[in-house]
Amino acid sequence: MKETQKGYLLCLFGVFTWSFSEIIGEYLQGRVGAVSLSFLRFFLAGFFLIFLLGVQHDFEELKTMSKKYFLIILLASMVGLGISNVLYFLGIHFELTQANVASALYTTYPIFATLYAILVLHERKNILLKTIGFIIGFTGTTILVTDFQFLLVLTPEYFFGNLLLVSAAAMFGIHSVVGKKIFSSEDKISNIEIKYNLITSFLACIPVFLILIFIPEEFGVLFQYTSVEWVLILFLGFISTAFGLFIFFKGIKKIEVSQGISLALLKPILATIFAFLILGELPTFALIVAIILVSIGVLLINR
Repeated sequence: MKETQKGYLLCLFGVFTWSFSEIIGEYLQGRVGAVSLSFLRFFLAGFFLIFLLGVQHDFEELKTMSKKYFLIILLASMVGLGISNVLYFLGIHFELTQANVASALYTTYPIFATLYAILVLHERKNILLKTIGFIIGFTGTTILVTDFQFLLVLTPEYFFGNLLLVSAAAMFGIHSVVGKKIFSSEDKISNIEIKYNLITSFLACIPVFLILIFIPEEFGVLFQYTSVEWVLILFLGFISTAFGLFIFFKGIKKIEVSQGISLALLKPILATIFAFLILGELPTFALIVAIILVSIGVLLINR
């Protein structure tokens, strides 16, 4: 198997693990606070990645990498992961936007990541096809989550909330591009994809925790969950976040960021299919249309 094919498979598997996030979040809604869940996913992800490095006895160059790329790692973690999640959950928690619209708007992060990759990493191959592909793919995901009700995005009373979601997506796109930039410069560092995500996961906890302490109804019951809730939280932190990021970035090392991140357009579709299989939510006509459009979009982006 060619390295590029391995890259696609790894990125796809990473997106596959991310797709469980929505299902877990939906199940835990009303049981675990949204901001608490955001904090715990990164906090637990960091410890899982420490475990992966511990098994291999490979903690070398963690400190060196942190110092050398301090500013951009800080940007990728606190803004790209932490603040972006805070903005996303603020919009949902305080009902500044509608949940389905929030999901659609947040799915724009592959578009922002591709734009950053063009500017920072000079990934300028087939720009026209990539642009058309992302437009088609985003249209497909928007159809899926809004069920053809496009005007929901333009609802005046939710304008501020929708702006938060687009801002969150723009910030999240930074994380993968910074990672690729560091990987390209430090190809001799072993397990660099684990080390990068370990550092960014823990740093991402800082802004999320600062928000959390000002939400007493969540902070007061932090860590006080049932065994079933803890199983799902641990799965979210260890598998959907830590392992998913590790696998995805292992793939990103082999292909362009724009190509790998384009597979994230499949995430809402996978989440909808999982919702049908796990939660019994029936698929809709919008799902069929979305699958067709997103598939066309991904194919165009990766030509």
